[in-house]
Order: sequence, then structure tokens, then C-alpha cells
Amino acid sequence: MSSLIPSFIVLGSLLITLVIMLRRAPDLKAGTIVTNLIMTALCFVGGMLISAMYTRAVGNESSNPFIISVLVAMGTFGALAIYIKLDEKQKRIIQQRKQQNLQQDIQQDSSPGSQPGINE
Repeated sequence: MSSLIPSFIVLGSLLITLVIMLRRAPDLKAGTIVTNLIMTALCFVGGMLISAMYTRAVGNESSNPFIISVLVAMGTFGALAIYIKLDEKQKRIIQQRKQQNLQQDIQQDSSPGSQPGINE
């Protein structure tokens, strides 16, 4: 049973990442779910790369499965944190652009020559 614990750690990190991605989704349409699955897989690949660096440095014979699984989980959650931060930044930029466009529309509407019938 104790030999399965590293596998459960890795599987748990993958499932927790997927749940977090789905909870952040704006809707649960098929396209959104597929996108979240792909992003979860990419975050998981990031975790696997972190553990692969450790395995490469120490060697396959002397690597500890618990350390490898913890590194996979840490790398997966680290990649998820980076994705969330970049997603929030992108949403903030889009919101700022919408506000700027709205302000420009308001300024154009309030300019003296924009209202018909005033100068006629």
C-alpha cells in the first residue's frame, strides 16, 4: 500500500488542478471544459518537467519516489499559479481597454458637434 502513495499524490495533484480550473471557468460548455483539460495537462507537464530535472540530477537508481511525486505536485501547482496570475492580468487588461473605449465613446457623444439639431 505504501508503494502506491506517490501515485496517489501525483493523481491528486492532477485532479485538484482540474477541479480548480473548472471552478474558475465562466461556463461549463464543451469548449471551456476541453480548454481547461488541455491547460490542466500542460500544468501537469510542467510538474513532470520539475521532477525530471531532479531525476536527471540524482539518477534513476537513487531517486526517491516520494520526492518525485511531491516535485510533480509542486510543479503542477506552480504552473497553475502562473496560469492563474497571467489569466487575471489578461482579464484586467481587457477590462481597462473596455473602460477606455467607453470613456472615448462618452467623450465623442458629449462633444458639441456630435448632437444633431443644435447648430442647425
